[in-house]
Amino acid sequence: MKWWRSLIAVCCLVVAFAVPVSAEKVDWADKSYDFTKVQRALVYELAFAEDSGLDNDLMEQVLQEDYLKNAARPPYRVIDPAKAQVLSPEDPHLAADVYITAELVKWEDGSYVKPGYTSYETRTSKRKKHHSDGSVTEESYDITVPVYHPEETVYTSTVRLRFEVYDSRTGKRVMARDELRERDASRHGQQGIFGRISKSFFDDLGKKLKGK
Repeated sequence: MKWWRSLIAVCCLVVAFAVPVSAEKVDWADKSYDFTKVQRALVYELAFAEDSGLDNDLMEQVLQEDYLKNAARPPYRVIDPAKAQVLSPEDPHLAADVYITAELVKWEDGSYVKPGYTSYETRTSKRKKHHSDGSVTEESYDITVPVYHPEETVYTSTVRLRFEVYDSRTGKRVMARDELRERDASRHGQQGIFGRISKSFFDDLGKKLKGK
């Protein structure tokens, strides 16, 4: 019957080392729009909301480079704003099939207090067993003991990004995403979260361009 005790121990380890992640995502795309016709995309630089919580010009530069790198993932030719102005002076948008904007809405370090709690864990111990013939052997046995986990402060990292894709000819929005992710047990971990949100959006856009 030791198998169930082992299972409980494994579950406790999984819970102990899991890092909770919460996400909120609002996704929309024009189902009638033919994304497969898109060959060129005008990609604007990432914008930063004034109240985003990010106040570091060096980090802004790092995020900008990361964003533009991810924006180049889909199978289209990237047109930057300066080149678009040369190719189509009267309306730079017409230098591409679509134009893409993105804004960093939230960049936040936070925390909350996790209340103390008691869990029950399995411990293995040994004892001596005396036999009728006078011999002594040692055997192992399991016991379940209560373990108290004190109150602790859990630090969190939060990032929210908004993306929008517009048809250049009509100016109508054809795709948009507003995504917020929060990660527990993380302090100043927003850069990694930012990269994952950005990569996810452009990978999904790339799938639409391939007709998937």
